[in-house]
Amino acid sequence: MEKNRILILGGGFAGAYAARRLEKHFGKHPDVEVTLVSHENFVLFTPMLHEVAGSDVDVAAIVQPLRKMLRRTRVAIAEVEAIDLKSKQVRVHHQELGRRYELGYDHLVLALGAVTNFYRIPGLAEHALRMKTLGDAILMRNRAIEALELADNLTDTELQQTTLTVVIAGGGFAGIETAGAVNDLLHESIRFYPRLTRAMVRVVVVDPGDHILPELGPRLGNYAMGKLRARGIEIRLGAKVSKYDGQEVVLDDGTTIATRMLVWTAGITPSPLVSELPCALQRGRVLTDASMQVPDWPGVWALGDCGVSPVSWTPDPFRGKRSSRCPNHTNRTRGSSRIG
Repeated sequence: MEKNRILILGGGFAGAYAARRLEKHFGKHPDVEVTLVSHENFVLFTPMLHEVAGSDVDVAAIVQPLRKMLRRTRVAIAEVEAIDLKSKQVRVHHQELGRRYELGYDHLVLALGAVTNFYRIPGLAEHALRMKTLGDAILMRNRAIEALELADNLTDTELQQTTLTVVIAGGGFAGIETAGAVNDLLHESIRFYPRLTRAMVRVVVVDPGDHILPELGPRLGNYAMGKLRARGIEIRLGAKVSKYDGQEVVLDDGTTIATRMLVWTAGITPSPLVSELPCALQRGRVLTDASMQVPDWPGVWALGDCGVSPVSWTPDPFRGKRSSRCPNHTNRTRGSSRIG
């Protein structure tokens, strides 16, 4: 039997839940085949990455295995290398096996998400920590514990403080939650290191805006800033990171901060694969119609961070009036116990 092949690229929220919905709709249709290509074999609940970084939750609490979630979908763990919309072929690569092959499709769902954007700032790609994947959160936690161990073996007070200094670039949700988690982890753990004091811990948030948490507006952003400062976290507004060499952060106003840990949460960009497609783009994202289908390319859809659909008007719960939101935008509940 000739099957109708639906190929989904990306195993994040958009891709995994698209596959789940298709399973419910076409699960009993033997002529429909759904395939999902993902870099990882699990869906990651990214809003709780900072909880892993702060050792507040176990890794297993924020992951859901794709094969457990999708019972009728073929799951392929591989890297997407190239997308040919004209020939309806996608080339994927199994890194461990060193094997490449083509996947054909009748319908294609682009859900490749976004990657970290360093804006070509010198030294960031080589030295900065990220907060985008499960590995990033685990590395952040390990580096914080390593900093405590290293500082405990130093005799120079200035070097101890430099080792226990963390700079977070970005005052959005990811940056603020990471700052709170790391600050708590260091302060709660330092009691096990009698040669260290809480005064040695320094956590600095750097953001170019005039308030943190721009998604919530100035009033709530300023409230959160007051709470964070009361916990000892420094907030530097109106400043950008201009350089980092792994030892010292340089801001665009000339200020320098000695640190071995810079966490970059100040920018993402759609997958580079998307920018190479021969379709209409907006800031690297694929333009779609109201149903998230790509114009001029029948059978191709774009979801999540790599797609942008026409604006619809919906009530804004924060301002009490109407505001523009994209139909494919998903509101995510983020725990922020670090602030209140």
